[in-house]
Amino acid sequence: MSNHQERDAWIRERQEAGTSLKEIAVACGMSVKAVQHVLRKLQADGVAVRRSKELLQEFRRADDLDRKWKVAEVLNALLLMTTTRTALKWWFEGGKTERTSLREFMDLVISQKDHAKSGYLITPLLDMRCVGVKGFWSAVRRLTESDLGERCNEEWRRRLVKLRRALRIVGVQRTWSKPCEPPPWLLSAEPKGGDPKHEV
Repeated sequence: MSNHQERDAWIRERQEAGTSLKEIAVACGMSVKAVQHVLRKLQADGVAVRRSKELLQEFRRADDLDRKWKVAEVLNALLLMTTTRTALKWWFEGGKTERTSLREFMDLVISQKDHAKSGYLITPLLDMRCVGVKGFWSAVRRLTESDLGERCNEEWRRRLVKLRRALRIVGVQRTWSKPCEPPPWLLSAEPKGGDPKHEV
């Protein structure tokens, strides 16, 4: 947990305990306005988490890789990092795509297509502006941690096998590639519905 996360959690605890905003601000070396901003963000984050849980429950009930969902529903369910979410939103809007399936979304992260070069894994996410390697791994993590339903989880597990065997990741349109360096959490993680050893 980062120092900011610890600070924000402390601010929320103090506020819920009835401590005044002025006292919290003094204790944190912040202005009252800055404390209010933190509390508004925490409230918005809480709403986003609840909405994500509701949507993931709908995905599990449907357990249909090819059912079309509103793009906003998929993005809201997965709680992607802001830059990756924004890049995907622009990408879908640019293609005038209002709905997508979980299979199509997975294809953007780990393509079903094989690269001509052995050891290369195609991830169209790398073609999107402002996503980069960090955004790619964040999307992998969110799909791995999310319980999407038995059939959908199985499909994602199959793609993770390809990812773990890859030496480099590459976009569809880019001529450059990046080393495939799985973060520590992925080495022992399994998608929901499997043998979960993931971090939430």
